[in-house]
Amino acid sequence: MKLMYFFDNHIKHHIMKGKKYCHPANTGTFGSGLSCIREYDVNMWFYTKGATTIAFDSGHLNFKGLEAEFRKIHIIPTAIQHLFLTHADVDHAGGIDISGKNIFPNARVYLGRDEEPYLTGETHRMKKFGIKLKNCVKIREDYLLLEDGDLIRIEGISVTAIHVPGHTLGHMCYLVDDKILVSGDCMAVNQNGGYSFFDFFTQYPELNKKSLRKLSRIVENKSIEAVCSGHSGIVRNIDNLFSHIDESATSSKKHPFDETAPWDFRK
Repeated sequence: MKLMYFFDNHIKHHIMKGKKYCHPANTGTFGSGLSCIREYDVNMWFYTKGATTIAFDSGHLNFKGLEAEFRKIHIIPTAIQHLFLTHADVDHAGGIDISGKNIFPNARVYLGRDEEPYLTGETHRMKKFGIKLKNCVKIREDYLLLEDGDLIRIEGISVTAIHVPGHTLGHMCYLVDDKILVSGDCMAVNQNGGYSFFDFFTQYPELNKKSLRKLSRIVENKSIEAVCSGHSGIVRNIDNLFSHIDESATSSKKHPFDETAPWDFRK
């Protein structure tokens, strides 16, 4: 049994219901070339410049109703030729898993070099109750592995890979045209600012905090227009983005992380 998929599909929404831990953006367009699709609690992001659109993350395995979501943002998924994965978790890379329908069949896939051991099964994703759980995502092997600082240029678009280990060992953020930051799951953001992502889902919380300090130094002199997060939607207020990165985000029914977030992210 693929335990990580089973947890993601059947368990997570029950244990997180009412805790208001995530606030993904609804499917739509946001200016600055940005658009997204919401799949329950997670966003996949798109950046368009001229006639070229690139994608960031691929969402869940075999997500239902996806064709209608793509129509809302006027993107044809088979036309996507470049897909950047922030990491290989089931809710970010499931959409290109070879065991399901690949939503971006014509895309070259990019991911961090240190993320590959999760795909090959050489290392476990997390340890819960003394059990080592391995990531069950498998993707085509013609992906391109990225190092920290790698710069990819695609039809006038620049994408800089920033290695931000902690949530996973190979987690990457992407700086697009020096103005858009795709942050994946390294941080959670609410009205008070950005926090290190929830410990329960983060493999190495203290390493994640260290990586966020590095990320803050890299972008401090950039004119960032928007941060595209994995589970906190689009963030325009950059002033307090790193204000709580030495704290891990927490959420409970009594003390939700984001009071404005949906009570049940599946509705």
